[in-house]
Amino acid sequence: MLFSPSRLFHRATALLTAAVLLASAPLSHATIDDAHSFAMEAAVPFVEQGFIVREDYWNGEVKSGQKLMVRHQMFKGNEYAFWLGCAQEEVTFELQVLDEKGNEIELDFKASGMFATVRVNPPKTGTYSVVFSLTSKKEKGLYWALAYGYR
Repeated sequence: MLFSPSRLFHRATALLTAAVLLASAPLSHATIDDAHSFAMEAAVPFVEQGFIVREDYWNGEVKSGQKLMVRHQMFKGNEYAFWLGCAQEEVTFELQVLDEKGNEIELDFKASGMFATVRVNPPKTGTYSVVFSLTSKKEKGLYWALAYGYR
């Protein structure tokens, strides 16, 4: 196999160009998987308290400040926790759980860094609405993931 000097030069140039492009590319982009990872980080203290994390979760991209709603069946006697994660920094979270009449039933709301949590003891078995929004001054679109668990 023979290598000509010009062919070797072109390959070296292509390799150098690729290295420069990789070095100048951002190290990471926010993704829905990142949002889910932050939601799971929020779940850790709850798991330590005996909550069981459900594998299914909701996710997507939302405009900053836009409200979203997820309907979820809950059973009286169980305690539920919802964990909302976001892939972007400096986000303000709102997270509520409403009964069929629109009354808030959450016990405890906390937001910290890249996630927010809310805990619920449903007063009766039924379908409830989990309403949330994420607001950012920097980003127009935000990746989110909402996971939950119970005990």
